Amino acid sequence: MPVAFALPRLAGLFLALALAFTALLPARVSAQQEPEFYDVPFAQNQWLIGRRLDQSQLRYCIDHRDPDWQVDDAIANAIAGALLLEPKPYVVESDIVLEDITRVYKLLLEQCDIHMGFKLIPDGYPDWLTISRGYYDTGYVFVTADPNLKSLADLPLGKPIGATIGTTAHIKLVAYLTAQPANKRWPTYPYGTNDLALESLLKGEVSVALVWAPSFWEKQQADPAYAKLRIIDGKPLPPTTLSVGAVMLSDQTFMRAAIDQAITALLADGTIQSIIDKYKFPATAKR
Repeated sequence: MPVAFALPRLAGLFLALALAFTALLPARVSAQQEPEFYDVPFAQNQWLIGRRLDQSQLRYCIDHRDPDWQVDDAIANAIAGALLLEPKPYVVESDIVLEDITRVYKLLLEQCDIHMGFKLIPDGYPDWLTISRGYYDTGYVFVTADPNLKSLADLPLGKPIGATIGTTAHIKLVAYLTAQPANKRWPTYPYGTNDLALESLLKGEVSVALVWAPSFWEKQQADPAYAKLRIIDGKPLPPTTLSVGAVMLSDQTFMRAAIDQAITALLADGTIQSIIDKYKFPATAKR
């Protein structure tokens, strides 16, 4: 699912936005409990949606707002082939940058068995969703246009960093800077999306941007203006790596088991790594 969520420009205001996004997720319940009625989203006319009769297809959702949608589409096709099912994609259409997680509930009820392209954040999803095993690992990167920078440690104090607000990497960056003396900190400007952070870097408003690697990859594929930007070592900060997989409704236990087995087989025979290599995508097949 789209993986670039809000990042701020004025620190206090945008931190509030990050907290607001967290509030969109339904409260989690104990592992021993089933989700209560009020914990599950509501889709209009959901009682009219019956069990589908065609079991020969793997219906999957991809979202063109996700920078990795082409790779996820190819992986979903491979999963369908491994399960001897016909792949049936559904392209999510929306102009909204930040989608309410409950939209996924409606899509999984009406359009698809699995929704590709979700960061597998532990305890990051409500109990009405279940997540597949990861099919690749990717992460956040520091990007610059300055040819003199080899790592973040080379960035002179006073030069600003732009970061997508509320991400795991942004939280680590803020924690690191907070632990430093006030005169040893880089200014940090939060932005609402990866695209905004990269655009700010291109305009020279920040010296380094901390963004989701697939978002930077997509920008370089689509716009020659981004060719001059490059990734630098994040030291002194450790890498921020996340697995990516698919989500399903939590009652689809048989589907979850079948999908996980297919992903395991496709990782073992090198299929997923070959897809990543074909697109020169900044990820590594899950081990």
